[in-house]
Amino acid sequence: MVVCILLWWILKVLTLSFLLKTTLSLNPDDPNVCSHWESYAVTVQESYAHPFDQIYYTRCTDILNWFKCTRHRISYKTAYRRGLRTMYRRRSQCCPGYYESGDFCIPLCTEECVHGRCVSPDTCHCEPGWGGIDCSSGCDSDHWGPHCSNRCQCQNAALCNPITGACVCADGYKGWRCEELCDPGTYGKGCQFKCQCHNGATCDHKTGECHCAPGYTGVL
Repeated sequence: MVVCILLWWILKVLTLSFLLKTTLSLNPDDPNVCSHWESYAVTVQESYAHPFDQIYYTRCTDILNWFKCTRHRISYKTAYRRGLRTMYRRRSQCCPGYYESGDFCIPLCTEECVHGRCVSPDTCHCEPGWGGIDCSSGCDSDHWGPHCSNRCQCQNAALCNPITGACVCADGYKGWRCEELCDPGTYGKGCQFKCQCHNGATCDHKTGECHCAPGYTGVL
């Protein structure tokens, strides 16, 4: 009983696979589909003139046959036979560099696109932050974006985000490109700390260290 059920399921799966394969077809208008004409032979029933010996009678001087003589002649009648006829059809297949997947032609890349996708034969489109032929190389510190094609605009030793190009400012700097010093009275990362200096001392925009005015000493 179990064997019968298993065989039934196998037959069902094979039938479904065959139906799916026969219903899917490539679209000849797809830019990745190439077409050509091919010949094929089909068996047809064709008519032809078939010769046969036709007997007929004519009047003659043969007394023994009552003045009727037998004659022969070749006549033709329509007959039918099986034959081969050459037909032509348009055949669609994936262009070189593409492979068939369902009813689509998908580009084929010899090397796997590690951090990207294959967009045309042996051509990867890298995700932001990655470059190289197979998108396996991270961007260096001066570049960002897809294929690391954009140059970073960060200044003053700021770090450049390899994906977005956003600048991560070093301590003591602010601005889109980190081109500005912290405002007076602030210092440090993101200029988020307030200086604690007194008596006219100036505050180092990076460390917050106080530089005393003439006549004063001490940490603050």
